[in-house]
Amino acid sequence: MKRYLKIVLVSLICVSIILTTIPVSFAQKRKYRESPMSAELVKQGKLPPVEQRLPQKPLVVRPVEKIGKYGGTWRLPFWDAGMGNIKMIMYDPPLRWNMDYTAYIPNLVEKWEFTPDGKTITFYFRKGVKWSDGHPFTMEDLKYWWEDEAMNKDYQVVMVPWWAQNNDRSPATVKFIDDYTISFTFKEAHWNVPYILASGFWEWEPLMKPKHYLSQFHPKYNPKMKDYETLRLKSQWWNNPDFPTLFAWHCVKYEAGKRVIFERNHYYWKVDTAGNQLPYIDRIEAEYVVDPEVRLLKVLNGEYDATFRGVDDPRQIPVLMERAEKGGYRVILWKNGAGAWPGMIVNQNYNVEKTKDPWMRNLLRNRDFRAALSLAIDRERINKVIWKGIGRVQQGTISEESWHFQSPQGKKVFQEWANNLAKYDPAEANRLLDKIGLTKRDAEGFRTRPDGKKLEIVLDVTGWGGIAINTETAPIIKKCWEDIGLRVILNDVYNTPEEGLRDQEGTYMIRMAHTAEMDLWTYPDWVFPGPNNRSWPLVSLWIRTGGAQGEKPEPGSPEDRLLKLYQKGCAEKDLVKRHKFVWEAVQIHIKEGPFFIGITGGLPMPVVVKKNFRNVPDFGVLGPWAIGGPGNTCPEQYFFE
Repeated sequence: MKRYLKIVLVSLICVSIILTTIPVSFAQKRKYRESPMSAELVKQGKLPPVEQRLPQKPLVVRPVEKIGKYGGTWRLPFWDAGMGNIKMIMYDPPLRWNMDYTAYIPNLVEKWEFTPDGKTITFYFRKGVKWSDGHPFTMEDLKYWWEDEAMNKDYQVVMVPWWAQNNDRSPATVKFIDDYTISFTFKEAHWNVPYILASGFWEWEPLMKPKHYLSQFHPKYNPKMKDYETLRLKSQWWNNPDFPTLFAWHCVKYEAGKRVIFERNHYYWKVDTAGNQLPYIDRIEAEYVVDPEVRLLKVLNGEYDATFRGVDDPRQIPVLMERAEKGGYRVILWKNGAGAWPGMIVNQNYNVEKTKDPWMRNLLRNRDFRAALSLAIDRERINKVIWKGIGRVQQGTISEESWHFQSPQGKKVFQEWANNLAKYDPAEANRLLDKIGLTKRDAEGFRTRPDGKKLEIVLDVTGWGGIAINTETAPIIKKCWEDIGLRVILNDVYNTPEEGLRDQEGTYMIRMAHTAEMDLWTYPDWVFPGPNNRSWPLVSLWIRTGGAQGEKPEPGSPEDRLLKLYQKGCAEKDLVKRHKFVWEAVQIHIKEGPFFIGITGGLPMPVVVKKNFRNVPDFGVLGPWAIGGPGNTCPEQYFFE
């Protein structure tokens, strides 16, 4: 089996690299070409020739369908000030997921390597890469990030990231070897670190600091700056036209609450297989549309050229299909990748200091209580009522598409997890509640605490996974739990300060969520206690603050064993063995969980693109953001036919 897994893995990696990039020498044999927009600026003397704008070894991207055409403006919506869906298009970290999610491949770095003990990781960045304003990108920029921002205790906006810390939470040792080489040295082996930098936009974004631009707003370099507020504002590359980026496009105009325009980066460091500098598309114009119903109408009317999350409700697929011809678009069904949509997190770190309720904390940590909650849910009914039957009834898991579960043994582990406590069995749920001592009832027929006091289960209704889905599902869950004698309070915290605060402080009991992930070694939080709040919010706080705040895991507890298992997996070089550590962790969730409860999964996601918008692949995953979709499909090679 071990030999089989290794053969499959190596084959997938080789195939994925061939599908995504080709040897640089292939492009170097050809004369580089550029967009008409760039050529005109060269003619005017405003840009140097394309050969001088590209690095020594540009990354070569193989188009999905064919070599594209230059020009055009890509219209799409965004709906939050942080422009998360736009950032997922501008996906260009040092290394990245390939298009079929089977391997990590080089991107801004040409290669990375470990010392034999796995304690030092060295990155070799592409020589000659330039920021969008033409200034060279070198390790001086990363040195600025590390020394002047991350290690600067006075600037709390950017801190030492969790992946750059030793297990004792002290910072790794960073060396800036030359203009294009940097290394991180840890006290322990950290084989997962390079791959964390491929996660979404949030891991690389804090490092993408053009020193030549930002230093003018830093008090260390400019005495006129008395605080860091200007630096914070100027660092928002997505709404600052003056901020030079390394992405295929950069901001050229921002109108708060209205729209943002990005224009091609004439110094972009990628070419296609014919030597054409990317991107093909000249501009991206995004309008601010908060209301999902308004976005849907605009999509149906054909007002957008391509949107990957503009319609994020699979229930709209039939109407999208019905109006496709009239709207001049096509609908491509990607996967959501959800292991629970909707799902619920059961707080295992209920904050006694703030709630003054140790009894409730113990109840939430009781395995029989959580099992009763899961068994009492009529998942088939929810699938029929909410999803019209298109979902798959299951327990909460991460993504079925995850590379942890692609081998025969992995598939078996996933199925066992998905089936665990997922059947509808209210009789067994009642028995379990009686077993743990919840036998007394009040005049209304609801169970009370053993001392006779009122027992209330508060379910926070959040926007995680879509407020419409959660709002429609919550009353059904409430009814299911009331049927086994539990009084349930629905607490609508969507779009309020309480939504995030109750999560961070660990004062919620149960909260609704959308669970999905593809690589637990880079984003551990659904299965292993990690730096972001999931089932153990106070342990997460302890991890983030290096033990200064939060709760240290109780010795021998599930979270303690899971955290140690995660550290053990990070210190393991062999990828196949690391997958087995995931399977071991899943068994803890099966036998001692559920720590988060799932209802349905396996749902599709509509990608809506105009008929002349090409090079969009037929397969993709949009649920777990850490894998960079759609950015991992290289939007710089999208084009208008």
